[in-house]
Amino acid sequence: MLRVKAVVLAVTGAAVALVFFPLWLAVPVTVLLGVWGLGMAAFGASVTLDTGAGLLRLRTGPVFQRIRLTDVTAVLVEANKVSVARARGGEVSLYAWRKGPLDALLGVPEVAGDIGHAISAAVALARAGVDQGGTDQGGTDQGGADQGGADQGAGARLGTPARTRSRLATALLGATGVVAIGCALVTRVHWANPALTVLGVVIALALGVSGLLYLLVALWILLTGRAPRASLTR
Repeated sequence: MLRVKAVVLAVTGAAVALVFFPLWLAVPVTVLLGVWGLGMAAFGASVTLDTGAGLLRLRTGPVFQRIRLTDVTAVLVEANKVSVARARGGEVSLYAWRKGPLDALLGVPEVAGDIGHAISAAVALARAGVDQGGTDQGGTDQGGADQGGADQGAGARLGTPARTRSRLATALLGATGVVAIGCALVTRVHWANPALTVLGVVIALALGVSGLLYLLVALWILLTGRAPRASLTR
């Protein structure tokens, strides 16, 4: 159902862009929606726990990410949203839910809680294994432990700092808001057909309001240093 919905949304969005946006904007929007829709149709969305490799793999169509279980500092389940906080910066969120009467009729489960518990259990096992290995090695070779700490520090420096990632994410959110507001301003709202005029106004308002909200959230994070909701705890 998710793949079907993604394709339908991509086709609908492309049609709206081609009709209501100028050609210079409609073409890239249609291409992006096509890539996303085809990616969702081909790969779908999945959460995979590879306990042997110690990895959590997240995929949403063409977008995928791998997170080491030992880097996870917190897992929070809010209704249908699962948020995973990482030690080296950033937070990854995913949505898993049964939405609408059709999904309920087809038996699509609400699995956000199950996903969150599974990730938490895998993280606990991974950390227990690391702690056990560190205890065994630390009792026999103090020099090896020091070397391991030095290697871990060097590895942490190789990645992008958490503050830099947070700023990049905030900048991306603000840029998304600015783009949405720009799209609202260039949306065609004057048509000979009253129905198309009303639809164009609705689309412009939706883009403008959502873009303004994105921009305000980005400014809030920039000024306060945190998202406008309860923060994750270890």
